Amino acid sequence: MPAVARIGFIGLGLMGRPMAKRLLNAGHQLRVFNRSKPPVDELVRLGAEEASSPQRAAEGADYTILMLPDSRDVKDVALGEKGVLQGAPKGSIVIDMSTISPSVEREIYEVFTQKGVEYLDAPVTGGTIGAERGTLVIMVGGDFDAFERAEPILSLLGQKVVYMGPSGSGQLTKLCNQVSVSLSLLGACEALLLASKAGLDLNKVMDVISSGAGASWQLSNLGPKIVEGDYRPGFKAEHLSKDLRITLEVAQELSLPLPGVALVHQLMKSLVARGRGSLGTQALATVIEELAGHKISESAGRLKKP
Repeated sequence: MPAVARIGFIGLGLMGRPMAKRLLNAGHQLRVFNRSKPPVDELVRLGAEEASSPQRAAEGADYTILMLPDSRDVKDVALGEKGVLQGAPKGSIVIDMSTISPSVEREIYEVFTQKGVEYLDAPVTGGTIGAERGTLVIMVGGDFDAFERAEPILSLLGQKVVYMGPSGSGQLTKLCNQVSVSLSLLGACEALLLASKAGLDLNKVMDVISSGAGASWQLSNLGPKIVEGDYRPGFKAEHLSKDLRITLEVAQELSLPLPGVALVHQLMKSLVARGRGSLGTQALATVIEELAGHKISESAGRLKKP
């Protein structure tokens, strides 16, 4: 990796914006593109250059990073008119850090490698806090030589960067992660619902569970937000719904039953259908509350006597 890398960065949403800032703060040159203007303006004020298209963002870049919502977005940006393919120099590396379909990643990989451009799928987990602190976990699929070349850049964004195998392997690993995330989140919501209905001190319940075998990242980090009714997104509900849809599509291809994932997907779809898709994933609790006719926060301040 050159001491100062030229990086194209496309997609400045909740995750992409803090990731791009970290690369700027590390001294690299960034050319950024985003559909909405305010995040671009913010990055330009910090020293980035604005690109007029994905093609322009990739031109002359050593690395081009994508952080986009869904498979169609990535495919359009990568292969569409004025897309990355038209701008990425031969020998450069394109890194898709979105969470999308593994089969779409393999399709894009084939097109780029035919042009002599390396292509990696490198989805992340850790939410906006991880993006801001550089503590993301990054799972990477693609050619190992390209992974080794990209690892110094990825290490600026994540505390754990793991090569998982050939193209699509990063996305498959991320889907496994989302299975665990979604079921842990449902468990946290139901545990808090039961505790609330029973009149327990919710802070004590979270402390006790988080100290034993029932501990989970979802309960420790999102449990307090659920109790407080704080549904600001670290990761949007609509994005988890999309990830679970892709997971079920892969499961269908593998003739694999995933009943727990199917259940949480339906609950997330209900959340999105109610216009709450832009809330954080912890808003799943609101669907559970409506099914139960009871708000978790109703017992948030009630203490049981010893």
